[in-house]
Amino acid sequence: MELPIFIFFALVFEHTVVNMFLFPLGMMLGADFGIATWLNFNLIPTILGNLVGGIVLASLLLYLTHAKTAPAIDAK
Repeated sequence: MELPIFIFFALVFEHTVVNMFLFPLGMMLGADFGIATWLNFNLIPTILGNLVGGIVLASLLLYLTHAKTAPAIDAK
């Protein structure tokens, strides 16, 4: 799994998956931070940002652009 993740990182697609690989690798190589630091300052903010961006912003834009053009539903 290291090669595909490294290629993903080399193509500058910085994302949570790459960080889940690079931060533990850094810890194994002696970086001066722990799991709590990684969770608090990287993983949790990234997940919250993805949720806000994906759920709120993307769905809000889809709703605003397609809500009035949706076909009417006949309730009988």
